[in-house]
Amino acid sequence: MVETVTVDDKGRLVLPKKVREEARIKANAVLLVDVKEEGHVELIDPEALMRKAREIAKVKLQGWTEEDHEATRLITEEATRRKDAAP
Repeated sequence: MVETVTVDDKGRLVLPKKVREEARIKANAVLLVDVKEEGHVELIDPEALMRKAREIAKVKLQGWTEEDHEATRLITEEATRRKDAAP
């Protein structure tokens, strides 16, 4: 979707309702502004990024247990080694 907006003399602009609805941007949302290049900015909803990250993590970590973690394995091996070496 492409819409035309006007930047006022104080640098403000209004996102049209259609744009807000399609992007699921709610009233009073705090957005990040990322300058891509001259004349090109991107508005980012950090809440939407977190939801997407959670969805990805849920799929990627499905079935994962702490015992599967490399650090846990190394700590367990070291603890066992120290226990076996204790007098």
